[in-house]
Amino acid sequence: MVAALVVIAVTCALGNWQLRRAHEKIDRAERLASLAKQAPAELHAGQADASQLLDRRVRARGTFDAGKTVLLDNRPHGNGTDSRAGFQILTPLRLSDGGAVLVLRGWLPRDAQDRTRIAPFQTPPGEVTVEGTALAAVPRVYSLGQDASAEAGRKIRQNIDLAAFSREIDTPLLPVVVEQTSDTGDGLARDWAPADFGADRHYGYAAQWFGLAALTVVLVAVLGWRRARSGRAAGEGNP
Repeated sequence: MVAALVVIAVTCALGNWQLRRAHEKIDRAERLASLAKQAPAELHAGQADASQLLDRRVRARGTFDAGKTVLLDNRPHGNGTDSRAGFQILTPLRLSDGGAVLVLRGWLPRDAQDRTRIAPFQTPPGEVTVEGTALAAVPRVYSLGQDASAEAGRKIRQNIDLAAFSREIDTPLLPVVVEQTSDTGDGLARDWAPADFGADRHYGYAAQWFGLAALTVVLVAVLGWRRARSGRAAGEGNP
């Protein structure tokens, strides 16, 4: 009985967690839709309060530091319709007034035979204007037994930490990452996954956990009924 109660408690907790994850994604999508109606916030050197920029449309003017470009491996196409593995391209944009901001420029398909054979893509020369959405960090993928700092200096990486990368390139970076939406003629795909992408999956997981909890309740009730019935039968057989 105690074990069954533990199973019920744990599965209900996991179901509620999945519901919260779904609600968080839906709430963020609604927030983004509301913020999208506002004019882009201009990025400039010295901005330290990321909370005022998160999820907002932003605009930055500067020059891409192509030599510091990093490719994040094992990234699927953002819209969820392309099963090919690929890279997300990250390049620091050195702002016109000093400082820099890291730009998540877009997606590039990966060579299926040789991951180090990178398809050509353009990095616009000279001063450019980039528009996009301000993120708190570079989206991460699960990496077994390796943190972002262990990959310092590599062109191809699994993950990247904003503060550590700032130290690595010896350049102060703004505390946000720009998920680029404007076209700069580089040939990269920028159909990013919507903020509520995967919410239905979380609802499905929640239904599974709650279903398991309900099944456990039914099994406990059935076993209890059988035990009680057996007890009554034994009592009637021994007057």
